Amino acid sequence: MIRLNFETVTPLHISNGNQLAYNLEYIIVDGSVAKLNGNKSSKALAKAEVFDFNKNYKFFEIIKLIEKNKHIFDNNSFDYKVYAIEAFTDFLSGEKRDGQKIIQEFINVNGNFYIPGSSIKGMLTTIMNRNPDKNPIGINPQKPSIADKFVITDSDYLDPEDIVVDRVNRPPEINIMTLDPGVKFTSTIRNKGNLDLDMLRRNLMEYSSDQMDKARIFVRKYKDFEKKPGGATYYNQILDKMVTEMDFGDDCYFVNLGFGGGSYYKLFPNAKIPKFRNPGRKGKLEEAHTTFSVNIDGNPYQLGWCKLKIEED
Repeated sequence: MIRLNFETVTPLHISNGNQLAYNLEYIIVDGSVAKLNGNKSSKALAKAEVFDFNKNYKFFEIIKLIEKNKHIFDNNSFDYKVYAIEAFTDFLSGEKRDGQKIIQEFINVNGNFYIPGSSIKGMLTTIMNRNPDKNPIGINPQKPSIADKFVITDSDYLDPEDIVVDRVNRPPEINIMTLDPGVKFTSTIRNKGNLDLDMLRRNLMEYSSDQMDKARIFVRKYKDFEKKPGGATYYNQILDKMVTEMDFGDDCYFVNLGFGGGSYYKLFPNAKIPKFRNPGRKGKLEEAHTTFSVNIDGNPYQLGWCKLKIEED
């Protein structure tokens, strides 16, 4: 059995694909985002007799009704509550925010947050640089055998107090739930299938520094566009922080997991960065985005970086 012990270095986001709407699926309670439980919150509205279930409401009418009567909800009405940073609550209070109050939800089951094993396996596949058809981690599609299966567990449940709602800096700015830096979680490989653990260790040693070098080359190309400090400058600051954090020793590795790390950290080492037309620069072809980041105490932090230690029984 192999244990993968992670510790977040920067905020981490694993999406469940769900977007929470303000005053419909979540409300703000004492500086926290509280996700409304559909059944329980409906019962609270019915008990308070503030909602006519025989009436056809318009969307904005429901939002106004919940906003006006949110005092009737208690903790029993919520699936969970997580902390909302001040920048997010300030943003909500601004005018003309309709359509911009959506939150990208962190993956959870009935309010229990966790890191899925599939996300970790995807990260491992990237670092191993394996062709899933010719040399897979898991079951070989050319010669399928259940004996080759790769079994990895989800993490244990995460403490909701370690989840926050933040504002992502890179346009388009979005509201997003992230796991705090400094949080530890473990996933277990119960059957390693075709995984070559020695090769994984070697690739992990090379992975981060190689990707950082490629990212710096990318950033230098865009410094010329800056008339004042902008995206390239801030990205350089993020890379400097990452390089500082990389000095962990021989038994500790550095990986990028989940959403927002950028193109470089999600591709095979020899793959080319995909290019898209930038309408703001007369349709010029440019590489896909390199990073999303959030501010912590005024400093930019890239999403998704974790320390990783491997233990084998």
